[in-house]
Amino acid sequence: MLGKLLKYEIKHSARYTMVIYGVTAIFALITGIALIANSTWLGVTGCFALYVAGIASVVVTLVSVIKNFYDTLYGRQGYLTFTLPVKCSTLLLSKVIVSFLWIVVSFLIMAATYLLIFLYAKDKSEGMLDSIMGVFAVSGLMELLPSKAVLIQVVLMVALLAILTILTYVGFVYFSVTVANTRPLQSHPKLFGGLVFFGVFFLTSSIGNKLTEALPLTFNVATDRVFFAFKNMFEVENVLLSYGVGGTIFSGIIALGLLFATGYIMEHKVNLK
Repeated sequence: MLGKLLKYEIKHSARYTMVIYGVTAIFALITGIALIANSTWLGVTGCFALYVAGIASVVVTLVSVIKNFYDTLYGRQGYLTFTLPVKCSTLLLSKVIVSFLWIVVSFLIMAATYLLIFLYAKDKSEGMLDSIMGVFAVSGLMELLPSKAVLIQVVLMVALLAILTILTYVGFVYFSVTVANTRPLQSHPKLFGGLVFFGVFFLTSSIGNKLTEALPLTFNVATDRVFFAFKNMFEVENVLLSYGVGGTIFSGIIALGLLFATGYIMEHKVNLK
């Protein structure tokens, strides 16, 4: 049954996102044509539009995650959805998976648009880029760059942090929308949903910052290795980058708990209009 729910969710939610993805593809095509045709004005116009479309693809996707969740559970489709012969936890899981996939796709599209802009800029200023790389080589800065193995570990860590961040967003949003549709708050669900979201966000951030100060955990990148350290990011020495991950991990754990709470509220407390 989960497979059928996933298929329906993808088909239903695609109508919110495919338009902006299609627009982004058109601008990408324009920029590609400009590269081939060596047209400066077309390239500049395409790059600017591509930059805006890349950001818009993420924003539209994040908003559509909220709209799709609300419409299919607490809007007019809510009665039909809750009469399906599946558990509320299964409904929630299908929505979490599909929302996660769409958000990942939107960020990949944004990254692809920026890569295309970079390639266009590189093609137009290849001499400048070579000069910059020459400065790096002469000054010895190239020796400070991390090894390939280290870069792979950094990419994997960034991907893991990105997954935690996306799940945190989804958990906060779904919990807020669900709480706002319980009997005490459903008179103004959008208002109370927003208040709950920002309340949970600021509370979690505040507690996370305090925990990070009390129990600091950093992810550190050196030229030859990556490592974790129970130190403040400003206290770690001889590294290229130090990033505090304690707050992100804490927020991810809270979001996971909120998703379980959301499933319980959907099962026992939600009051459909």
